[in-house]
Amino acid sequence: MNDYLKDLKVIEKKRWELLSLEIIVLSFLTIAVIVLSLLEQKYLTLFFLIILTTLFSAYIINKQRELKKLNTHLTEEQLKNIEEKMRAASLQERLKEVTLLYRVGRITVSSLTLQKKLDKILRLAYNLVKADRASIMLINERMGTFVVASSIGIDMELLRSRPQKVDEGVAGWVCEHRTPQILSGKVNDGRFINFREKPEDINSAICLPVKLKGKVIGVLNLSYLHGPERVFTEHDLRLLSIFSRYISIAIEHTQLSLKKQMIPT
Repeated sequence: MNDYLKDLKVIEKKRWELLSLEIIVLSFLTIAVIVLSLLEQKYLTLFFLIILTTLFSAYIINKQRELKKLNTHLTEEQLKNIEEKMRAASLQERLKEVTLLYRVGRITVSSLTLQKKLDKILRLAYNLVKADRASIMLINERMGTFVVASSIGIDMELLRSRPQKVDEGVAGWVCEHRTPQILSGKVNDGRFINFREKPEDINSAICLPVKLKGKVIGVLNLSYLHGPERVFTEHDLRLLSIFSRYISIAIEHTQLSLKKQMIPT
């Protein structure tokens, strides 16, 4: 930062020197022309002016080149500083992501109840992408509907009054095709059977399948409600895919723990 300020001062100094010299030379040329004109030395005046103009032009060009070099050097330094800051921010972001994924991994194999595991995993995913709403919906095969196992920012009374069928909406499509979906803006897609309009406008949403032993057992949903600049990306998809795998691992680990408890010793 100090070098940057020094370079700025050098450039500013050079510019003032150049301006001062321009004023002096122009003043001198003006006086010379007036004096020589009064003495009626036309050819001498013309010769004198050509020499001075040539020398002055050469000097100005040389100084402009020096300033251009300084500006180029300064621009390169600025770009390097910007790149270093971006690299540092990127590394900090990656470190944050790795730390969160490590915490999720610890949660999945902990002795917590399944409900607490799912709540904690969802909260971490929600915080990671700074979502406005999130949920884990598991399939109830007997009823043929989704059960909200964990949620943030969702009206549970509305969901309980009308459970979503496993073949309906975006979640139903994701389960059937075993493929995640990123949606932006108002959804108007014939692929989604009986799609339900949400009470609030959703700017961007992501839905990922949760698979256990090759079978889809539910979905992970997150959404942004406000701000056109907030949209889910392919990077978010890759990160949240890891969370969906951890959800299935947490369910499997809990099931295995329960089976072990049921085996007589």
